[in-house]
Formats: sequence, C-alpha cells, structure tokens
Amino acid sequence: MSYHDLHPADLQALRAEPDLLILDSRDPASYAQGRIEGAEPVSDALLRQLMKSRQRERPVLVYCYHGNSSRDLCQFIAGFGYARVYNLVGGWQNWLKFTQAQTAAPLPAAPSPNLAAWLSQHGFPPDRLHARIDNGMSPLMLAALKGERALMEELLELGADPNHVNDDDHHALWFACVHGDPELVSLLIARGAHVDNQNVNGATCAIYTASTGKLEVLKRLVEAGANLDKETSGGYTALDSASTLPVLKYLRSVVTAAA
Repeated sequence: MSYHDLHPADLQALRAEPDLLILDSRDPASYAQGRIEGAEPVSDALLRQLMKSRQRERPVLVYCYHGNSSRDLCQFIAGFGYARVYNLVGGWQNWLKFTQAQTAAPLPAAPSPNLAAWLSQHGFPPDRLHARIDNGMSPLMLAALKGERALMEELLELGADPNHVNDDDHHALWFACVHGDPELVSLLIARGAHVDNQNVNGATCAIYTASTGKLEVLKRLVEAGANLDKETSGGYTALDSASTLPVLKYLRSVVTAAA
C-alpha cells in the first residue's frame, strides 16, 4: 500500500468528506501556534487506534512542516491497509502560503502615492496588503527590514497583519529586529506582533537579537514580555546565544531577577 500527494489547492474538496482525519505531525508548540482546522496532533495512542480501526476506507491527510517527514508517516499508515492516505505537498508552510494568498485582502483605501510607488518598485500589486514576493516576503516585512517607518505605519493603518510569516516563519517583527531600530520593534509590538514567534529553526526575536548583540532591541523585547526560556531546535536559549558581554550581563540579570 502507498499514499498520494495532495496539493493545498485540492484540499478543499477532500475536506468536504465528513470522516476525513487530518493529522499534524509537528511539535506541540507549532501545533498550538497554528494548524489546519480540525487537525489532530499525532500521538502513539492515535496511531494505535488507526491500527485497530476497521474503517480502512477513511481518508487520512498528514502534514508536517515542509511535507518531507510526513511522507514516512503516510507510508506507515498506508501499511495498516488504509487506501486513501494523503501527504500535503509542502506541508504547513505551503498550506500557510496558499491560504495567505487566497485571503490576501484588497486595500480598504487607496495607498498614498509614496506607498503605491514603493509597492510597484518592489514587485507588489498595488491593491494587496499581503501579497508575497521572494521567500514569501510581504510589504510590511520588507518595509520593516528596510526601516521604512512611515510606510510601515501606513500599511498597518490599512490593515496589514503583523503576524503573517514568510517561508521561513519570520514575521515583520523579526525583520524590524534585523534592521535594528528599537522604535520599529515597539511599533509592531504595540500593533499586536507576537513577541515569541519562532521561525523554522525555533529561533525567536529574542534569540536572534541576543546572538547578534543588539542589546537595545533585545531590551524592548524583554520589556514586552519575551519568553527567554524558548529554545531553538538545537536547544539554545537567548542566554545561550548571547554574543557580547553587555548582552550576556543583561540577560543574566533578567533571568536572576525572575528566579
């Protein structure tokens, strides 16, 4: 027995079947942060139930981060005798990219001439807030990376979502941290940006700024409630990642005070 690849555009038809089982094989934190509606986390107990079930015609969709490790799980489930097992091509990242493109809202008002020219210059359609270019970059992400505060403020006023992510799970706050302006960081946090968003490697903005020695930006994140216990996929926290003595001393003082 084998499985079938399923592209995001074809999922809607499959979801019309009432007995569809959707399995999310990512880690618990990623599942909690966002998932396909109706998806269940993979567990040993759930797999044992599938092994015992006689409903071998039930459709089963499996997805992971990028559609790679889920293939092994699909093959495993198909081995139980299930004839309709599907692997989501590109995984969660591809699904997120697809749904964001589908729901890209038109601008509720015409952009200013300055913003319209900037959007055109960088290859964005002039009437889409969440359009994506290379690596899934949105207008707000790119404006944050370039430190274009006025453009960021206009995009946010027009309704740009500060928590949309690119193909690496980076959102606008990450790029504001890369740019290094604490005021841009505070602006995005005030507009609802998730301080503890983790990228595909598990790195948060706090971990990034600690690793690059951006002390003033790091302070803004901590003041906004950044969780310093978050770890990368390699098990490194912000404290472990401190690259300069001032950053190390600051993080030690914060961790000691919280103990």
